[in-house]
Amino acid sequence: MLFSKKSFCVLTLFGAALLAGCQSQSNTILFTTPVPTASFNTQNQTAAVSVTTYDLRNSAEVASYTTAGNVQKLTAVPDIRQLFQQAMQQNLNSKGFGVVPANGNVNLVVNVKKFFANVEQGNLRHKISSEIALEVQVQGAKGNFTKNFNTIRAYEGAFGADNNGIRKVLNQTYSEIIQSIYNDNELTQAIHYLK
Repeated sequence: MLFSKKSFCVLTLFGAALLAGCQSQSNTILFTTPVPTASFNTQNQTAAVSVTTYDLRNSAEVASYTTAGNVQKLTAVPDIRQLFQQAMQQNLNSKGFGVVPANGNVNLVVNVKKFFANVEQGNLRHKISSEIALEVQVQGAKGNFTKNFNTIRAYEGAFGADNNGIRKVLNQTYSEIIQSIYNDNELTQAIHYLK
């Protein structure tokens, strides 16, 4: 009886390990927005800014690739529109701007034009090329200002690509473009000038 209990436990653990190894990868990539490091500026409190973000891409996918004859399509969590809405609001709040839901004395429109990783695979190597492109419009009583942000990143590795490699490259690209927005002074100047 003791032998059969031990055998049962070993077989159960072996079966669980085997099933865990066969588990399919998730088709979502989780993104976390970096925390802004800007100093709070009380002079910015005179501007009430509303932020609206649009995802202008043709597809919700952030990457697709073929593995074992199956096409894997990856999407973002949170979705791309929410991701950049959150980032821009955090950026403005950290700099001291008042963020309002609508009808601010300045409206900021974020248009996401590209957010995708191209995956090329050969027998022994793969290449992941990601690009994120945004257009940020500042609209105020005195006119409009537009600034484009674009970040490209590439990675080459051995054998086939997987979700983790794609996630890593896209996360690096996302963090880089967000830092560019956080460090940008032209948007701040445009908000003050156009309000």
